[in-house]
Amino acid sequence: MGLDKYNQKRDFSKTAEPKAGRSKDKDKLLFVIQKHDASRLHYDFRLEMEGVLKSWAVPKGPSLDPRTKRLAMMVEDHPFDYRNFEGLIPKGEYGGGTVIVWDQGWYETIDPIKGKKAQEKYLLSELKKGSVKMRLHGEKVNGEFALVRTNGMGENSWLLIKHDDEFASKKDILKQDKSILSAKTIEQMEKSADEVWHSNREDKLEAKQPKAKGQAPDNKKQKKEETLIDESEVAGDAVVLDAKIILKSAPKGKFPTGVKPMLATLVDGPFDDPDWQYEVKWDGYRALAFVNKNKVQLLSRNNKSFDDKFYPIHKILSSWKLNGVFDGEILVLNEKGISNFGALQNWRSEADGELVFYVFDILWYEGADLTGLTLVERQAILNEVLPTDDDRVRISKVFDANGTDFFAAAERMGLEGIMAKRKSSAYLLSARSKEWLKIKVSRRQEVIVAGFTRNEDTSKLFSALILAVWENKTLTYVGKVGTGFSDSDQKEMLKRFKPYMTDKSPFTVVPDINKLSRFQHKQLNAKATWMKPELVCEVAFTEVTDEGIFRHPSFQGMRMDKNAKDVIRETAEHTQDVVEEVEENLEAELEDDKTKRKIPVGSKAKSQATKKSNEIIKKSGGQEKAKVRLTEDKHSSAIRPPKPTIPKTLLNPKDESQVRKVEGKEVKFNNLSKLYWPEDKVSKRDMFNYYYAVADFILPYLKDR
Repeated sequence: MGLDKYNQKRDFSKTAEPKAGRSKDKDKLLFVIQKHDASRLHYDFRLEMEGVLKSWAVPKGPSLDPRTKRLAMMVEDHPFDYRNFEGLIPKGEYGGGTVIVWDQGWYETIDPIKGKKAQEKYLLSELKKGSVKMRLHGEKVNGEFALVRTNGMGENSWLLIKHDDEFASKKDILKQDKSILSAKTIEQMEKSADEVWHSNREDKLEAKQPKAKGQAPDNKKQKKEETLIDESEVAGDAVVLDAKIILKSAPKGKFPTGVKPMLATLVDGPFDDPDWQYEVKWDGYRALAFVNKNKVQLLSRNNKSFDDKFYPIHKILSSWKLNGVFDGEILVLNEKGISNFGALQNWRSEADGELVFYVFDILWYEGADLTGLTLVERQAILNEVLPTDDDRVRISKVFDANGTDFFAAAERMGLEGIMAKRKSSAYLLSARSKEWLKIKVSRRQEVIVAGFTRNEDTSKLFSALILAVWENKTLTYVGKVGTGFSDSDQKEMLKRFKPYMTDKSPFTVVPDINKLSRFQHKQLNAKATWMKPELVCEVAFTEVTDEGIFRHPSFQGMRMDKNAKDVIRETAEHTQDVVEEVEENLEAELEDDKTKRKIPVGSKAKSQATKKSNEIIKKSGGQEKAKVRLTEDKHSSAIRPPKPTIPKTLLNPKDESQVRKVEGKEVKFNNLSKLYWPEDKVSKRDMFNYYYAVADFILPYLKDR
């Protein structure tokens, strides 16, 4: 690379930065790690080669833990004399901020090679191949490390990985925060910096700093094309990806049809890992949106059409001037922005609540197959291309938080749970992956409705649902649920159950539905009505007994989006075992040099439009607690109530006969397609929807008339 780029960015008549410099050590190659508090804090890792310092910006700094891979973005070569610099670079200058020499020493090849020149030649060949292995001898950092080049963000993205040797440790080496030269911290250096460097980086300056004359043109845009990241703008946990560059290099592929979404693995608790990102687990219907050549399909996870059922979302998608496949969740939100699954399953029109489609992934876009890209690359593209002119389609936010903190916040807010997704994960069609994990606040499970019971002296339509799951291809009884549904719910459910009722039990061994629990003392004398095992509902429960029966179940709603054939007993895997398994698989890929990961693990993609993402504030008596700060930006929304839709519809566009509640009373509407004004093609349905939409405006004028 040489110093050409370095020199192009600096006017040496105005800056004290070194022009060159050569090592005087004839036997050893030197290295330096500088802590650099620019627009965002990061660490600059520099290795002596070819008389210059080959340089990488490491957002999170080096780690001594072999399981932790650190993103390292290769930047321009720096002159050798740069290794001793400490001081202040004024804001507005290239790399503006405070610098200290955090660590310094010498390094060598891991393979025994005699002589500095021979080692340097070998290291340069490794650099060209994209895998540099070295042994560091510093004051803070020691032992074997590897720099491994990855793909997907240009040629300059690497991973800095600690090898498992006697110096490996889970200890946070970054807590040693003082300079090895001045013994000052970054904060102390900022207050007492003796040296000030200037360069020709054009930017917005503070009012007290007049713009220097004769500044060269801004190279920022050019640099982003080359490295996708500016060294002075490396975030501690954020990397700005250029969606256009990623799309340009993405493989071509035909528009997908008949595919099912990627599924997550259930684990038993939250965890903290910088290589994973966290999202809200929404309580709704999973949906894939296929938009191609002005045709739109909105499908459930089992390829059932949602086009008519959720017609407002379908209408929005039909207005898009693009071709793509999007993965997300359809919800009805309450006034606090929390999803209401009961309202969703009973949703018939906009009078029943505001629908929102939260989009969290993109599979295909304008001829490019994106499934092989990593999660952060796909989300960078999603942030760039998803239309945002209607608040009912939103991007599901990625939260910059520790998993345990975020889980605690989700629990306090009454959410269903959280999702943990490995940042490097590809999208596996029609498969369940351990690189996507779901962590539930309460225990919930989809179950098959195998029938219902009615107690001897009850006035209710039914007393409890008979529940089952598939185990080893056998329908297995898991208990009954008798709470969680209202009288009106029961009425609707019985209508739905009627086509599936049968005289024969679906179980090989008929369960004893009148068996008393240890808390029951009165015989129920219930009678069972059996059903074909084809309908699915969801229940919450506290635990599972030794006999496999759910304790204290509560009905959460029917799951018309789920296929009964897929319902098995869901057992949570141990979180740490799953995370370690994923880590080991990635380690094996890296070792074999056959990795398909295209983006550095440990990075977080944030497009230009999502820099204002949610923050996790960690304060409270020394213990870290997560608080979600709600922010709004162009492309995504945090947890917040929907904006009211105008006009709303009272009656959906499909059903000829509908029952709606008006002023608390049920009103039946029939023959809704009848044309009241044939010439204008205005139907009875259109008339009711019109008056419903304008009612709030005209009723005040009709009062007392």
